[in-house]
Amino acid sequence: MRKIFKILIAILAVMIVAVGLLGAVVVLNLSAYTATGSQTLTPTGTSVGNALVVYDPGLSGAPKVVAEIVAAELQAQGFTVELAGIKSAAAANTAGYNIIIAGGPIYAGTPTASVKDFLTNLNLTQTTKVGVFGSGSGATTPEDVAQITNAIAALPNGDTLANAVVVKIGNNEDINARAADFVSQLI
Repeated sequence: MRKIFKILIAILAVMIVAVGLLGAVVVLNLSAYTATGSQTLTPTGTSVGNALVVYDPGLSGAPKVVAEIVAAELQAQGFTVELAGIKSAAAANTAGYNIIIAGGPIYAGTPTASVKDFLTNLNLTQTTKVGVFGSGSGATTPEDVAQITNAIAALPNGDTLANAVVVKIGNNEDINARAADFVSQLI
């Protein structure tokens, strides 16, 4: 009986450590530090403007997929697009863009700290359009979008971001259609 009790205690201890580590990864947003790359997508023909799409890949990588689809849609609409990880040098330089989009996972109804920090540090011109997307499980509800909007409205640049286009794109939704709709709202 003692041997079984010791085994159960050991299993419980391993589970507690595993949950603690996973919680630390989410709370500290460690996945954002892997997003250091960038690439430029050029349209066929003459460019109609410049767009920056910045993403935090999250734990699953799903937000990066959404960012790639959004960037491809902007490219198809004639924009020269810089697709950049949130910790990349390209993401740090936000000057000269007609459209800036930031997105990442939604944890507990709010964007990650890296996305909020990126939005807080934006220096926008009056003509720059801003989009924010959240990626998460389940279909999008109005409450999801309201939670994201409230999270970014509370930022110091609230007046500038008040006109941001905000969407949540659920993993089980038609990501291509939702990304196309998101881009059409921005352009």
